[in-house]
Amino acid sequence: MKHHAAFGLAMEDIDAVVVEDSKPMQTILRSILLSFKVSRVRVFDSVDEALEASLAEPPNVILTDWRMAPTSGYQFLRLVRHRHMEPLCYVPILFITAHGTRPLVDKALRAGAHHVLVKPVSPSTLFKRLHWLLNDDRPMILEHSGFYNIYGIQKTMDEQAEKMQSLAGARLHHRTAVKKRAEVEDAVEEAFEKPEVPKPIFAGVKKRSVSKDKDIKKKFSAAARHIRTAGFTGLKGFKPH
Repeated sequence: MKHHAAFGLAMEDIDAVVVEDSKPMQTILRSILLSFKVSRVRVFDSVDEALEASLAEPPNVILTDWRMAPTSGYQFLRLVRHRHMEPLCYVPILFITAHGTRPLVDKALRAGAHHVLVKPVSPSTLFKRLHWLLNDDRPMILEHSGFYNIYGIQKTMDEQAEKMQSLAGARLHHRTAVKKRAEVEDAVEEAFEKPEVPKPIFAGVKKRSVSKDKDIKKKFSAAARHIRTAGFTGLKGFKPH
């Protein structure tokens, strides 16, 4: 196992190769790197030109775009990491791309890239990444596929993918729980806010009362007639003293 080609170097010792098909971006990256006092900066428009120059004089670090034609940055990475490219296969590669999606980052790191930066990149960010790279002591190993890669990178990416999957599952569970809770709260609120229909609690009693009142009235009427009749009869037989 060997360390990458920039490990242990000072910033002033770096020989950098930039592969970028955008002229304005070439100028920006060249200016930023030269402001770091690096030893050398070589800029190329295409992967083919950069590969030919790098094979003749291997750099210490390569900064490349991802989307280029006819050969992409990913294809460039795979070419460089092949075991037949030694000593170029040990050169660390940093991607600088405007399409820094999670799948892209995962694909790049699993294929042997050391880092992925997203455009527009600031001088401070690039300096920190380069400084980190100079102290990155992870060795390069030859895999069964015949390509060199960073030791432990596959395990690291698998662990990160598992964490992301667990996090996604937890978020889904949380959303489901929140939705169910909202449904329960809505049902309870609807139940309490539903207008109550007044029930005729005393309807039966009233009917019975009316019926009883009629019976009582009938009885009282009959009694009254009896009293009146009896009274009148008594009065007829009444003789004053």
